[in-house]
Amino acid sequence: MVDNIWTDFAQSYDAICSQLNCYRRMVDKILRDTQGCETVIDAGCGTGLVSQALVSRGLSVVGFDNNPGMLALALRKQAARPVEERRRWTVLEGDVRSFPPGVPALADAVVLNNVLFYVREPEEVLRESLAHLRPGGRLISAGPRKRPDLQKVMTKSIEEWQAEGRWDEALQATTAYHVDLTRRLVTDPNEMVTFFEPEALVETLRRLGFSRLIAADNDDYYGENYYVCMAR
Repeated sequence: MVDNIWTDFAQSYDAICSQLNCYRRMVDKILRDTQGCETVIDAGCGTGLVSQALVSRGLSVVGFDNNPGMLALALRKQAARPVEERRRWTVLEGDVRSFPPGVPALADAVVLNNVLFYVREPEEVLRESLAHLRPGGRLISAGPRKRPDLQKVMTKSIEEWQAEGRWDEALQATTAYHVDLTRRLVTDPNEMVTFFEPEALVETLRRLGFSRLIAADNDDYYGENYYVCMAR
């Protein structure tokens, strides 16, 4: 993983993903499938967008990431929350291949949002996730099924923004910068290295010890991404 691309990417990722309706719909699924949970690990938490949504719903969240640019934004979000929410939100530095100290040993859920695509040995991450889940705990993974069709995602998103009256100059400028960085990631053979169809990920999780399928589809990002939730 080329750190400088991801450090540069952090600001535009945070600005754009928070506005993408397709991203918001994916977060809604995560909120749906963590209902009844108390403690969630947001592994590879990025800028903390998913962590913040979970904390706002009343959950306790431990998020961690290995990129300084992403992590700085997550820490900034955490510091800006009300005191009660800050108490329930921990942000750490760490790698998804070996969860850092301070991560709960028996969490109710582990979220891997847009994480597995940059891991060459995804089963290593999935086993680590399983080891940190209580019996019945849930793993939620979302990510690209293939190298994303960036033009498709952004064209459809812009159409939605225009229909909603949100396609202003500021969003246009942020989108242009984001698309340029994303194109570098999408075309770099050393970056996006692992993709899943939902059925293949479900099969892999069953083999590793997960037993109950809760949700699986390939609807996210206008058909570009998978979403899988399974319980151990």
